[in-house]
Amino acid sequence: MRLVSESCAKLMDPGGLESPSLFADVGDGPAAFEMKFLLDEPQALALQGHASRYLKLDRFADSARGNSYPITSLYTDTPKFDVFRRMPAVAGCKYRVRRYGDGGPMFVEQKIKNGDRVRKRRSPLDAKYLAAAIGGEPPHGWDGHWFRHGVAERKLRPVCRIAYDRVAYLGIAEGHTVRITLDRNVRGAATDAWEVNPVGDQPVLLHGQVICEFKFRIAMPAIFKEMVADLGLAPSAVSKYRRYMQTVHASEVEADA
Repeated sequence: MRLVSESCAKLMDPGGLESPSLFADVGDGPAAFEMKFLLDEPQALALQGHASRYLKLDRFADSARGNSYPITSLYTDTPKFDVFRRMPAVAGCKYRVRRYGDGGPMFVEQKIKNGDRVRKRRSPLDAKYLAAAIGGEPPHGWDGHWFRHGVAERKLRPVCRIAYDRVAYLGIAEGHTVRITLDRNVRGAATDAWEVNPVGDQPVLLHGQVICEFKFRIAMPAIFKEMVADLGLAPSAVSKYRRYMQTVHASEVEADA
């Protein structure tokens, strides 16, 4: 089913673009939309074919890895797992540290989600300063003090590292930045340290499944509607952190309930 021509989406160098949810600062402007789908591999490959007609691979794409790249995220929670339990004091808010590639750039991030609306805030940080930035003396001139204060105020500490392989597309559709991500081989490992080391050889949490996200600023663009219609996609509520906790960390969560 063809809802839109390729001329409606601007194919462009995505080097200067960021995820739509990063365009709105926390507390200012409209949040972005984030719609998730849980796909099987044939669906994921078909969607990548659609996406490549309208959008460009993002700047981290590695052709030697099939245009994917590794991401490792350090997730935090309270001692009683209030984030996992969606307790009112922290509901919809996650503080995490994310690294792109095996040794690429690293950011501290805050993600605030309300339904399918998302805001993100991030600041870059050299990996060697991570522990000091949170619990010691942060590097001079660092603009991530908001993360340090948020972690301390909420009594957050590292819980796990989640790793996966991402293929991502970026572009402009109907005048706004849009993004599609497909995440495979989601794995996790427990940790209590402020470090973003590789997860290593851990079991895959979603066998044969791919987490896909559509990200857009105002309304779902026609190119996304076309993909949903052509592939018969249905939204699915799936969280890497929650899946890890439910699959691997369940006994500890239950013990602290």
